[in-house]
Amino acid sequence: MKAIIQRYGVIAFLLLAVGTAAQAQYHNDLQFNVNYNVNIPSGSFRNFINNPAWKGFTAGLAYPVTSQLRVGLSVGYNDYYQKYPRQVYSEGAGSDVSAVLSNSVQQIPLLATADYTLLKKGLIRPYVGAGAGVDFVSFDQYLGEFDNPQSSAHLALRGEAGILIPLSSYSATAIRIGGSYNYAPYNRDGIKALDNWGIHAGVSIPIR
Repeated sequence: MKAIIQRYGVIAFLLLAVGTAAQAQYHNDLQFNVNYNVNIPSGSFRNFINNPAWKGFTAGLAYPVTSQLRVGLSVGYNDYYQKYPRQVYSEGAGSDVSAVLSNSVQQIPLLATADYTLLKKGLIRPYVGAGAGVDFVSFDQYLGEFDNPQSSAHLALRGEAGILIPLSSYSATAIRIGGSYNYAPYNRDGIKALDNWGIHAGVSIPIR
């Protein structure tokens, strides 16, 4: 499972690095965004894991098309885990096993993004954004020492809203604070989707 996550992570960061190298040659106002995320399962996902994913981040590039509209590419990572107390589980045909059940899900969404700042000026500038792309999922369930890992890729959609707080009137660097809803279709063990709510805080830095 770790090897799969590392592989997808390397691919995503290489794409970001290539994008940086290509865009920075022509645009001095390309922005690099990085956020710390906390994501909370919703819908049928909560039947599998209801603990928040405290290990999460999003990093991306955004090119200003206008003074208020930006488009770009982002990659994220969310690590969900839940451990249940020891119980007796039926294996069928009169066979039962007493074991600790653990569920683990890692998501790496790779999205094309767009966001729009509602105010051009001000100490606090609200923004709204959206993203669409692919969600790389590593799904595992441990029954005692036995597990059944699966990896797959699915559609991913994101809607978000938040605020930008410029560090000064002379700086393009800004604090980012906001929330998002992430739509992630999935179909396994009665789970129809890996949808989740997220909150994030980070920084937007111009690349010159």
